[in-house]
Amino acid sequence: MYTDTMTWDSGTAGASPSGLLLEVDFKWLMAGQGRDVDPERLMHDPAYASSCLEFALHSHCAPLRACANRLMAVLGLTQI
Repeated sequence: MYTDTMTWDSGTAGASPSGLLLEVDFKWLMAGQGRDVDPERLMHDPAYASSCLEFALHSHCAPLRACANRLMAVLGLTQI
């Protein structure tokens, strides 16, 4: 869940081609788990991003967990 100790840099992920690819990977990996992700909201709503990432980090899908960890790093998130 989003906390005050979390840092947020919403413009980072989509700013580079690799960040965009990471967003797309995350969206489709989440869809594979039955969860729709709104990429625009993911980048601009810290609470929404936190909820999505928390779900992903607790998934049984190893590629989704790995993608979530990379996305957290790109976004500058220190914790969920």
